[in-house]
Amino acid sequence: MPASSARRRARQLARHGTSDPATPALVCPLVLAQAAEIEALPAGHFLTDPTKLANGLRALHGAFGTDVIVTAVADDLAASSLAACSPAAAAAGTAGHPAAAVTGHPRVAAAVEATRRLAVTAEDAALAAALCGPAQLAAQLGRPPADPAVLEECGAALLALAKAFLEAGAHLLLVVEAGPVAREAADGWRSAVTPLVNVARFRQAAAAVVLADPADAALAPRGAVVCLPPPAAGPGQGIALAVDPAAWRAPPAEVPLITSLGPVRGGFAECRAAVGQLTAALTEG
Repeated sequence: MPASSARRRARQLARHGTSDPATPALVCPLVLAQAAEIEALPAGHFLTDPTKLANGLRALHGAFGTDVIVTAVADDLAASSLAACSPAAAAAGTAGHPAAAVTGHPRVAAAVEATRRLAVTAEDAALAAALCGPAQLAAQLGRPPADPAVLEECGAALLALAKAFLEAGAHLLLVVEAGPVAREAADGWRSAVTPLVNVARFRQAAAAVVLADPADAALAPRGAVVCLPPPAAGPGQGIALAVDPAAWRAPPAEVPLITSLGPVRGGFAECRAAVGQLTAALTEG
């Protein structure tokens, strides 16, 4: 594949919601913390230093040979940024204009700046930002994940983060729900996630909704690639791998996107071996 193929495939996902069956899937496991091992830094230092973060992620991309560099991995980034706000700032931020409340956090600022730098220097890779979904964010904050008002507030905070990453040059936005969405929360959840998909499409980036529960696929907004755990994924849908790489198996053919249901666990060596086996299986297939 030519160097630009990953970004070209991301653009195709953005335009059509699927990929050309003749091209391989975009391989996008949510690996990031493993790059701290390359830089030999504690995670806290690594994640708040945009230079170290960009360099480590570029090196991780080279070592793993993946298509995508992931600068946010659907961990506690959004919850940490909201928790760090003063009560007054957080209340003001989640009442319709959360940008200043969430994007000023050191981890957010570093990740967004790393995205901006990699958009220029890592032309052989597509760039992805994965954010936890509104229900997961609510649970992380200790708030009821089925409350429509809470979901709306969480969606507003996630929208501010999504805009920051997309404006910095991300080609792919993933919204990850690592647990089922409560049935009574379906309408509120969809209302919170739809603007995230819409802003990605407005920025000509691909959007994916990554779901642990296949029953939630019907809630995904139009225009988003739906990723489900195997073997639940159907034709044209993406694969959501387990966060434990030891559980990974070769995906079916003609899958547009392969990601994970949250940050991949394990150290650098373990993850590198698992990603290598995954990409080799795709190549052989």
